[in-house]
Amino acid sequence: MYLAAKMILNATVLINGLQFVTDLGMRIANPYLEYYAVLCSMRAVVFTLPTQKWSDGSLMEVPHSKAINVSFDWLAKINRNRSSSLKKITLQLRAQRELISYRVPASGDENLGLRYDLIALLTVLVELAQFNSELLEKSVSRNAKADAFAVDPKHIHQLSNPEIQGYSFYDREDAYRLDYIRRKLPRPYNLASLMTEGQVEDFFGAWEGKENNSECFKISGPLDWQVIFDIP
Repeated sequence: MYLAAKMILNATVLINGLQFVTDLGMRIANPYLEYYAVLCSMRAVVFTLPTQKWSDGSLMEVPHSKAINVSFDWLAKINRNRSSSLKKITLQLRAQRELISYRVPASGDENLGLRYDLIALLTVLVELAQFNSELLEKSVSRNAKADAFAVDPKHIHQLSNPEIQGYSFYDREDAYRLDYIRRKLPRPYNLASLMTEGQVEDFFGAWEGKENNSECFKISGPLDWQVIFDIP
């Protein structure tokens, strides 16, 4: 649930970043920001599914194809036609990102498709993750005792000390937030309830420009925060 909440926050940063670079006319970044915002949203779905196992942390590295297939297979249980159309858009966004990365078209973004509603796609995915988390919370409340849960310190270490290709990246903010969850919120809660205003402000603030001028990247308030999800 903590990972899923961060994925939604990160997708929100990316979609705000997309608007920022678009306003600057820096279109080369658009395919990356569009696709990775969707990827984060799909991962939020995957992380909230009871069918997906932690597997000693390997779930954190869910491949792109699996994130796509699992997310839209799950959405198809609710609306098959909607799932099919949104999956097609996602595959287009992935192809466009790979085109820019690997083929480097001489015509720039001239051949990229523009006929899709990115905000609608992201909103459906993150609301699906929220729906999953509400189902889990309801099930826990109905079937388990409040003191039946505890946060495993090993998981805190995995989440706050990620190791990638031999490099370790300790994150003091993750460690702080996870320790708070261990002490105050050890049982599963839905994603909207798990997010706090302090967490949201600190997460967004970590990506804002440090320079003191009006042209810096900013996520300044609720209208920017809530572009795809009801973030507190």
